[in-house]
Amino acid sequence: MKILVLSRHFPPAVSGGARRPYLWAKGLMEAGNEVFVIAPDMLEGVDGKAVPHPFRDPPTGVPGPKTLRDHARDLLLWPDPDIRWTRRALAVAKAECPFQPDWILTTSPPESIHAAGKALKAHWQGAKWAIDARDHWLIRPFREQRQSVTRKTIEASLAKRMLASADAVFAVNDPIRDEFRDYAPNAEFHTLAHFVRRPAEPFEFEGPGPHLVHTGSFNLSDPYVSIDPLLRAFEQALDRSPSLQLHLAGRLRDDESQAVQNSTACDSIQLHGIVPLDTALSLQAGADALIVVAAPNSPVPPGKLQEYRATGRPVIPVGEGEWRKLVDDLPGSDAEQLAAVKPFSGSACPEGVVFYDDAMKQVSDTLRRL
Repeated sequence: MKILVLSRHFPPAVSGGARRPYLWAKGLMEAGNEVFVIAPDMLEGVDGKAVPHPFRDPPTGVPGPKTLRDHARDLLLWPDPDIRWTRRALAVAKAECPFQPDWILTTSPPESIHAAGKALKAHWQGAKWAIDARDHWLIRPFREQRQSVTRKTIEASLAKRMLASADAVFAVNDPIRDEFRDYAPNAEFHTLAHFVRRPAEPFEFEGPGPHLVHTGSFNLSDPYVSIDPLLRAFEQALDRSPSLQLHLAGRLRDDESQAVQNSTACDSIQLHGIVPLDTALSLQAGADALIVVAAPNSPVPPGKLQEYRATGRPVIPVGEGEWRKLVDDLPGSDAEQLAAVKPFSGSACPEGVVFYDDAMKQVSDTLRRL
């Protein structure tokens, strides 16, 4: 098949949001399909066209007060300000895609990307359109403007008009699938959990440990996630288990980096910074335990939980929320759970984990059938 992928987030940008579209593209290529990608930047080994975005990576500074221009952009650009990038990507896709696609794939967030899917399906007669939904649109919106009842009502109507012609929807979990079912009544729906690469060779940490690892961002991944509960729990755990080491790999906001420096446990915390995917997987594979943090109002844990489980290492939830029940909700406080970690000596047992080569075979077979 010939498949056109449009994604606002894609490597070499480093984020969980960039990882899944990249694995979609690579997996579909490895399944024998011809794939062309439109994204803000392009990675070697992927056929596509870069459409630059002024904010490819999120700014790490603490956000300042909104300007009149910011408010105007939020008010006038629907469903989100990234619709401007989507329009440029749409024009490039029409002009430079080297084939008429059998399938157009748009992956959100941002939800404005789906406007390109609708337009391109109309542009190429006979092409079909698939959506990959990584987050809720309106049920748990990250954009504060979508908290308004009026905005939600109007935007739900917009979503139904935008997605009415979609042929297939893949969602990372059932609640997101069920929300998109309301917007795309003519599509075939599938739950495709966050899929992961096979575990890498374990990272060799210095010192006896135990070594605790968290990969990915906090507030930059979800504006309702804070690093503070993890720092507080680790400080208390260190009193009980002085040899503990905490490793943080990923982009931090400036105030989060400062919070680490101000922590009484800073000498036992190592910041690895932004690392390639293979390094992140290696850090996970070498950990004695892995830390997952989510927003208190999140119904599900973040997608990195699948990567964590693929290692077979213990996973410890930190923070409040119903999402903890879907991890390993152990008894005792967060600090007590961290302090109880021992050097890992077991073997990987990735029960229930979806690996990307298996997932992409499933997707490729589904698209061929449709």
